[in-house]
Amino acid sequence: MADFIHLHNHSDYSLQDGAQTVEMLCNRCDDLGMDSIALTEHGNLFSMIPFYKEAKKKGLKPILGCEVYVAITNHKDKKQIITSSGKKWGYHHLVLLVQNEIGYKNLIKLISIGYLDGFYYRPRVDKALLKKYNEGLICTSACLAGEVTSHASHGDYEGAKNAALEYAEIFPNRFYLELQNHKIPEEEKAHQILIKLSNELSIPLVATNDCRYSMKDHWEAHDVLFCLGTDKTINDTNRIRYEPEQFYIKSVDEMVDLFPENLDAIENTLKIAES
Repeated sequence: MADFIHLHNHSDYSLQDGAQTVEMLCNRCDDLGMDSIALTEHGNLFSMIPFYKEAKKKGLKPILGCEVYVAITNHKDKKQIITSSGKKWGYHHLVLLVQNEIGYKNLIKLISIGYLDGFYYRPRVDKALLKKYNEGLICTSACLAGEVTSHASHGDYEGAKNAALEYAEIFPNRFYLELQNHKIPEEEKAHQILIKLSNELSIPLVATNDCRYSMKDHWEAHDVLFCLGTDKTINDTNRIRYEPEQFYIKSVDEMVDLFPENLDAIENTLKIAES
């Protein structure tokens, strides 16, 4: 059976979106017999030190990271831009994971610039900054809000290809196409293009679950929290919803079952964790 490491996770430091504490995250991974865990908050490193200490206490290898916001134009541009997916603020998600001390310092630099110079609804960086501060960082293409996956989910093969090539150039031999399966139709549509890109461009795949809570039955609590963050009520029919019972910390067996034809994407989580 393949091993698996969760590399895309959010705690309650991903404000009003993560519904688990750092301790809950580490406890769950410890209970599942995993030996490593990443934490990738939205745009911030607020949880980094408590996460590092808690993971070490549990005997887990802490993988430091962040799901950053990458501006479509210059990170200092403060204006609305409608993206191909209809998003107003003109940024995409991207996951960065720390390999070594240089990567640690570069990630701190990027996040600091995002807050000090690039803040417009979110702390944003841009591709010029990624080119300057990419050393020591592994990059994955993130969720449906990621540039590559967003294009892929809309059937835009050329757009996804161009974005993938650009990130592969910025992060040579350190860029992975992220596969997620939360039973969302747009994800399934994106998979076809992502797998095709992986084969054609020799960019490896990596499987993740966009974990926002620890246990399956915590999904309702997360739904309420997300409503608070988006100023909606749970009865509002016109609101963003996460697919119920999908965004929790799944076991190795559950993750393997989600990607039976892409076990290389499962195995690559171990490769990333070891590096």
